[in-house]
Amino acid sequence: MSTEPIAKDDRIEMRAENLRTGMRLGPIFYIVEPEQIKAFASALRTSNPLYEGESAVAPPTMRLLDYALLIAHHFKGGKGGVHAKHRCELLEPMRAGQAIRVDGTVIATERRRGKFYFTLEYETRDATDDRLLMRQAITAVLLSPEGALE
Repeated sequence: MSTEPIAKDDRIEMRAENLRTGMRLGPIFYIVEPEQIKAFASALRTSNPLYEGESAVAPPTMRLLDYALLIAHHFKGGKGGVHAKHRCELLEPMRAGQAIRVDGTVIATERRRGKFYFTLEYETRDATDDRLLMRQAITAVLLSPEGALE
């Protein structure tokens, strides 16, 4: 039996009333692993040699989902959302072994046509020298706790 205290989950519920314009998410940090690159390239059904080995380059679309990491780091519960729009500006590829930092800001929230929309802008940077690698924005419709479009 463990005597370690149970970690408290300080994340807030993923609900429309908890999302507000100006809310900062992150930072989150991770290392780009060669195995992740290989698995992602395999899912794309590509055999591009750039995506293989210890010096592999990540496929450009591999980090399009960093927003999900930001949201999961800050929020708990909820049923997620449905993409309405996604914008991506790729400046430099990520490489195997690279330390990454991701920060985001909720830049808009609104109710429209009976649904709750939010837009999250986020940047992916090299964690060691702060070089900007990717800038993205996602607009999503939040699902209600029951899984319906909110």
